[in-house]
Amino acid sequence: MIGYPFVVQVTVRWRDIDAFRHVNNAAIVSYLEIARSEMWHEVFKGSDAMDIPFVIARLEVDYKRPIKLYEKVLVGLKPADVGRSSFAFEYRIEAEGQTAVIARTLQVCIRHETGRPIRVPEEVSLTLGRLAETPR
Repeated sequence: MIGYPFVVQVTVRWRDIDAFRHVNNAAIVSYLEIARSEMWHEVFKGSDAMDIPFVIARLEVDYKRPIKLYEKVLVGLKPADVGRSSFAFEYRIEAEGQTAVIARTLQVCIRHETGRPIRVPEEVSLTLGRLAETPR
């Protein structure tokens, strides 16, 4: 998937399908989570960044076309912006090679004890910055 340095294939499950015979919006959000979790693990495994607590502060999803059972689904993820206490990811979900969803999440690093924002660790900031510049 051009422009997205991290791509994961997701299997559409029967439980993802709603009464309209397409993937339900809640399942779409879980597809984003799968891509985000797998990217984070792959990029930061064995690093202190695996322990960085962050929350999803904002989620934007634009639906372009329905996704149906048995379609081949790819989720592309790319870092977009890295700020002082937050970072954004952009996503594209393709079904059978066609864009089905465009999405964006904003993650905010927090201190578990207080729930207050903390600075994005330098390792995370630098790594996400490099990944954002990586053509695919």
